Amino acid sequence: MNQNNLIPFPGEFTKLVKLTFDAYKKNFGAFLSLSIIQAVPNLIISLLIFFTIRNEITVLFINIENAEEDATLIWTLISNFLSKNSSFIIIALLPLFLVSGISSLICSGGILLGAAQFCSNEKVSATICLNYVFSRIHKLIAANLLMILLLIIPIILILFIFGIPIFLFLAIRLWFVNSSIMLENKNVLDSINYSWELTQQRWWITFGTVFGIFCLSYFSQQIIFSIINSIFSVTSLNSILLISLTSLFFIPLTRISTAIYFIGLRESKQN
Repeated sequence: MNQNNLIPFPGEFTKLVKLTFDAYKKNFGAFLSLSIIQAVPNLIISLLIFFTIRNEITVLFINIENAEEDATLIWTLISNFLSKNSSFIIIALLPLFLVSGISSLICSGGILLGAAQFCSNEKVSATICLNYVFSRIHKLIAANLLMILLLIIPIILILFIFGIPIFLFLAIRLWFVNSSIMLENKNVLDSINYSWELTQQRWWITFGTVFGIFCLSYFSQQIIFSIINSIFSVTSLNSILLISLTSLFFIPLTRISTAIYFIGLRESKQN
């Protein structure tokens, strides 16, 4: 059956979810191998924190909770924590976070392309996806750094409530930048313009779709995490390992649905 005839147009949420799970089920091994690229650095960071500064972080959050929204005290607590652990953060954590960020882009790009392969009736190949991603990784890094610069002020303004709609508006308009690079081979600026144009007059539908997919993925994970934490202590090693393993299986879902929705949105614009 030709998958192109099944691509959901904007607003066909149930069809999008069904096709997302169908793509995942039929190419489970390929998508899982791509998600490992992101999951492994995240697990290493979690384990490193667990065996080093876990107690300090726990104390910090307890003190922040007891500060009762005293901004000055909270800022002092955070500053003291960062000052005390600055060497560890700079030498150990910062490089790992950079590796994690790049790994996330590789994983995301690979899954986006894999979903496009599925929509074209091709068998998803992790090797082909990775080869293509590595030829585009410089574009992905540059585009995401530019998006961070564009979103940093709205993120800061979120603290003042009125920044939330600004952030959401920009986030949705820029949602398909990575998809534009991977599936349309756009350069950095063209990918931003293309994402902006695609969501023109389709912002609310896109927002609802992204929000719906996020909620399905998030609440499904939280239910499983709650079960794990009810069996093991929240701060136990077993809990961290099981949560990391569970997250591995959820990583592809939002990326697959994003690629499928991108293709449907692109086709609806062309029609």
